[in-house]
Amino acid sequence: MKARIFIAFVVAFALVLVFMTFKSDRKTVPVTEITGLDKQTIDVNDVIAYSENTDVVYRVKTTRDVLPGGFSAAMSPMLVDWKRSDLSEHGYLVIRNLNHGGNPVSGVTVLRTALIRPHLVKAVEYINVPLGGPEAISHGQIRFIFEDGGAEFVGSTKTVGEAETLGDLVLSWEAWRPPGVDFDIITGMDHRNFELTMRAYSGHQRFLEDALGPRDWNTYFLKLPGNTKGFAELLKVAMVLGDGAARHSIGRMLEQAEDEWATQGPEAAPGGTDALAQWRALKSRSADEKPPVDDSRVDMTGKTGYQSLIRSCATMALYSIDVAVARLIDAGVPHRGMRPTQTPNIENEPEWLAQLADADIAGIFARAPRTLKFVRANPTAIPGKIPGALNDAGLLVQENGKPKKRHYSMKSETPWGHRDHLLIR
Repeated sequence: MKARIFIAFVVAFALVLVFMTFKSDRKTVPVTEITGLDKQTIDVNDVIAYSENTDVVYRVKTTRDVLPGGFSAAMSPMLVDWKRSDLSEHGYLVIRNLNHGGNPVSGVTVLRTALIRPHLVKAVEYINVPLGGPEAISHGQIRFIFEDGGAEFVGSTKTVGEAETLGDLVLSWEAWRPPGVDFDIITGMDHRNFELTMRAYSGHQRFLEDALGPRDWNTYFLKLPGNTKGFAELLKVAMVLGDGAARHSIGRMLEQAEDEWATQGPEAAPGGTDALAQWRALKSRSADEKPPVDDSRVDMTGKTGYQSLIRSCATMALYSIDVAVARLIDAGVPHRGMRPTQTPNIENEPEWLAQLADADIAGIFARAPRTLKFVRANPTAIPGKIPGALNDAGLLVQENGKPKKRHYSMKSETPWGHRDHLLIR
C-alpha cells in the first residue's frame, strides 16, 4: 500500500512539473531583462539618506524602481542595522526595509525601519499559502507575534488619532528578480536565474498582498524547545540568515553593475561619476557591517541563489526552524519529544537539477526518475509536506489530538477578526 501511495505521489509530482511548464509558456526570461516596463535606477542619495537616518521612510514605485543591476527595489531584503542594535539577552534589533503602509493597488511599496525585541515574541506560526493548481504547490513563510512593546516603528512621522502599532512580523523568502519578470517553479530549478531575498512585512501588509492574490493563509502554531526562548532563537537565526544572504547578493549586484559601468564608461552610472563613487562607498559599508556569524549553518556564503527544491520560500523557512532547534538542543535546552525535521542543509544542488530550467517536456520526463528519487530522499522539498514534517518532529502545538491549525481569508476570518468587523461595506 505504501509503495502504491508513493508511486501515485511520484506521478503527481511529474504532472506538477509539466503543469508548471505549460503555465509558464516555457519562456525563461533572463533576470536582467525588464519586459514591458520602464525601469529607473533609484537615486543613490535617497539610499544614503534612508540608510543614515532611521526616521526616513523609503517609498518606491513597485514596478519601476530598480537597484543597480536591474533587480526590484520593492523586493529589497530585510537588513539588520547591527551597529544600532543591542545584542544582549534582552536587547533589540533594528531592522531596515520592513514593508508596511504601501498600497499594492497603487503600485507603491513603503519600506520602513523597525525595532524588534526577540525576547518578547509570544507566538510563532508557520504559514502555508496555497498558490492555486496542485495542492503541493504553495508558499511558506513565518509569522512572529509580539507581546506589547515587542516591536515598534522607528521614525518621527506625526499622526493624531489611532496610534500606529506593529504587533507582528512576517518573514518571507522569495525569488529576487526585476520588475516584470515572472517567477515559475521550473525556471527556479536553476539557482543562477534568481537571487534569494528575505522580505520583512508587517502582518497586515503581507495578508493584504496575499488576499489580493487571492491567496488564503493556513497557519500552524510552532512549539520549540525553551518555549519563548526558542521563539527568540528562531527570530535571531532568521535575521542572521536573511541579512547575510542580502549582503552577499547586494555586493555581487553592485560588482556586476560596476563592471558594466566600467565597460560603458563611468558616465553610464545613473548620476554619473559622483554617483558611482557613492555606490562603491555603500557597497564597502555593507560588506564591513556583517552579522555575528558563529555557526557555519547560518553562513550564507555561496548559498544565495534561489532553487525551487533546495532553497525555496518554504524550504528556507523550514531551514530556519531546523537550525534554531538544532542550536537550542546543542545549547542544552530541554527538548523532550522535539527535534529538527532533518539535518539542516541548503547546499550542493546537483547540476542535472538545474538543467530542468531549460528542459522541454521530453527533457523533464527524462530527468523525472532522478528528480523523484531526490524528492523521496528530501520530502520537504515539496512545500505541502512541511506541516506534516513539523508535526512528526514534535514542533507543532496540538489541539484535540491534532496540530493546531487556522484558516484565514478576506472572505471570512482574518488573524485580526472577521472581515465584517474590520471593513465598512
